[in-house]
Amino acid sequence: MTSTVNIRRRHSVRAASLVSLVAMFLAVLLACSSSRGKETLTVFAAASLTQSFEAVAAAFEEAHPQISVKLAFDGSQRLRVQLGHGAQADIFASADERQMSLAQESGLLAGEAVTFATNTLVVAVSSQAETKVKSLTDLAQDDVRLVLAHPEVPAGRYAVDVIELMAKAPGFGPQYSAQILRNVVSHEPNVRGVLQKVALGEADSGFVYASDVVSAENISVLVVPEEANVAAIYPVAALRFAAEKKSAETFIQFLTSPQGQRILHSHGFGPIPSLAGSNSSGSPDFRGEKPASAYLESIHALGDS
Repeated sequence: MTSTVNIRRRHSVRAASLVSLVAMFLAVLLACSSSRGKETLTVFAAASLTQSFEAVAAAFEEAHPQISVKLAFDGSQRLRVQLGHGAQADIFASADERQMSLAQESGLLAGEAVTFATNTLVVAVSSQAETKVKSLTDLAQDDVRLVLAHPEVPAGRYAVDVIELMAKAPGFGPQYSAQILRNVVSHEPNVRGVLQKVALGEADSGFVYASDVVSAENISVLVVPEEANVAAIYPVAALRFAAEKKSAETFIQFLTSPQGQRILHSHGFGPIPSLAGSNSSGSPDFRGEKPASAYLESIHALGDS
């Protein structure tokens, strides 16, 4: 009798194990069938687009469930160099026109780039430094630690342009540029690195994009005068060797659509400019093309990277 009970128990255990295996097999089969045919769209985007593109990608995937968006963020210059060395992606979104032009010259683009957003610069001030940095003129004080993005990155070039323009504006003085640049303690590989150092109190202040401070914590913001600011132009393009060219074009269309623009605006980005070459005030748009050459030369001489 005992032997018969044991045999029945062994059969029950085997049956239960078999059911579990079948269930696992069906689950794997179901997962594979649901992902079969789903395209993966790889997007290389400027670091300043991190939060906005994460929101854009989520909305895009909801509208196009057959497409999965894979995002990679870094400084525009670094991304362009990676693409030039064979990195695989479908889309390149830059924080300036210069890096996009270089990508075009290198034969990386499948067609013309499209402008999808604009931005401006502000100064982020650490909550730990609010007592000594209350205005833009305070940035020139000897005890202020300033951090910028590397000059080869769009945000770094824009920052140098803004500093040079402020030195020419009333209330700052011709020595302002030299004084403030002496306070630079670090050059970060991208603008997100600048914001992080300021937020953590590792620097007193730093030049970042207006979009970067929308949801930032532990900082206050100094607004750059409009006459001394620059209009950052954000272009996007499908890449020549994209594996998913059709989906890439669909994503770009989504970016410039009313829904895509609403998402970008909610993250602090400006609208697509109606006239290239001028900002909202009608003043010249330098777009990082006229950096302070002496300062850049000094950085390269130090071998900063």
